[in-house]
Amino acid sequence: MSRRAAALAWACGAAAVAALPLLVKNAFLLHVVILILMWTVLGAAWNVLGGFAGQVSFGHAALFGIGAYTTIILFLKAGVAPWWGIPLGGMAAALGSVPIGLICFRLRGPYFSLATLAVAELAKLVALNWESVTNGPVGFLITDLPQLRLLGHAVDWEAKTPFYALAALLMGFALFATARLRQSRLGAYLVAIRENEDAAEAIGVDTVRAKVLTLALSGFLAGLGGGFYACYFRYVDPDAVLNIGLSMEMVFIPMVGGLGTVCGPLVGAVFLTTVGEAVRERFQVGHLIFYGLFMMIVIRFLPEGIWGRAALALRGRRKEAKGVGAA
Repeated sequence: MSRRAAALAWACGAAAVAALPLLVKNAFLLHVVILILMWTVLGAAWNVLGGFAGQVSFGHAALFGIGAYTTIILFLKAGVAPWWGIPLGGMAAALGSVPIGLICFRLRGPYFSLATLAVAELAKLVALNWESVTNGPVGFLITDLPQLRLLGHAVDWEAKTPFYALAALLMGFALFATARLRQSRLGAYLVAIRENEDAAEAIGVDTVRAKVLTLALSGFLAGLGGGFYACYFRYVDPDAVLNIGLSMEMVFIPMVGGLGTVCGPLVGAVFLTTVGEAVRERFQVGHLIFYGLFMMIVIRFLPEGIWGRAALALRGRRKEAKGVGAA
């Protein structure tokens, strides 16, 4: 795709996102769209590490939880407004990811994955027992968000539209960061690491440094998602934001949409969140059963993911068209 075509596609996507709240008036449907945007951010966070670098992490709930706790604690205990607390939560998650990466990246394959799973469980235990900071199993509740005025009008936090705008902004940033990473030298290093880490080291790639930097970016995006979760749902406790199920859902979204692609997390979030919420209306844990069945189908028939398969098909048609033109 040429730069002009890519810019046009991004502009059309931004226009569609901006127009959606004007078309969707139903509060529940807008809530589902907000969840799709939030899960796109979280899917992009995991995709940066798992899709580009091939490092399968089962512990991203820890980074999500750091962002959520940082945002809500800064607001309730220090009076820092959430619109400042969300980026600070992302920074806290990025900082917290560095020691995690320095320790866990000395392991490879399933050992790395198990180590990240242990980190997530350790983070949950800390949150449950460090009551002076995290309030233990009781957690934190936000009763009212501070007043914010934009263009002379007060923002109504009881409505869905402000949260939609915030989620759309975070999603746009996450996809833009993913696109920039894909085109960068670090992105090329990550692809080399994913394909053959020993060969990447042999040609001079500092694999540990590249993976730690990528985990920091991944943690920043996951922390942004956690901060948004804290503001939107207004409640944080260890079971809500440090649950292993959150880590699994972050894995599922880019796998369904397409690993190592820019738009894969968005496509995966649309499919999984929409159908998951529809099933949840009838069965409380039905979305988890659906996730499992859908994952088996995707792994069997669409290993590249939905967006990945579509991109491959489009490239094949372009090559055929070029061949016909040349003939």
